[in-house]
Amino acid sequence: MSSANTPLRRAFVAVVPPDEVVDAISSLVPRESSRLMQWTNPTRWHVSIDFLGRISNADIFTQDLAARLAELDPFTIRLRGAGAFTDARRAEIFWLGVEDAECGLRAAHLLVLETARDYGLRIAPQIFRPHLTLARLSRKADLRPDIAALERVAIGEPWLVEGLSFLEAPKPGGGRGRDPYRHVSTLRLKS
Repeated sequence: MSSANTPLRRAFVAVVPPDEVVDAISSLVPRESSRLMQWTNPTRWHVSIDFLGRISNADIFTQDLAARLAELDPFTIRLRGAGAFTDARRAEIFWLGVEDAECGLRAAHLLVLETARDYGLRIAPQIFRPHLTLARLSRKADLRPDIAALERVAIGEPWLVEGLSFLEAPKPGGGRGRDPYRHVSTLRLKS
């Protein structure tokens, strides 16, 4: 955990895939560079729960969130399919979808929102759509063929989520997206 009273500037909560799933994702990413697709670095692959932004006292927030998440049962997820933000015809981000039959990600999301609200953090309202960002596009493009190619395709094996990662992103532009996120804490689910 961070030092006492340590502020975090770009904090977020996520699920980091296990190594065997990272290997399966890697098999989808072409080895050659692309002018259109700026592939995300495997050290940054995660399924976001919530971006929290600045937290003035990470220790207190983390302890509160950890206590709430400790009541949530572990759940199984799997990467399946693909999509794009904001629209597949004029995409800016290419992502892999997440299958979450037990709705564990949604339950975790609601606990994070509740904790953030109690702590006085404002999280921008948005539609909760679990995904793993695979690439950012240098210009808007039609990704419908790419998305169709992965329709209903499972990427790697399902995995049991027994904890969430509390992470901090580096400053924007620092390392051009290659620097790994800083691991602040692992938030364990019910054991």
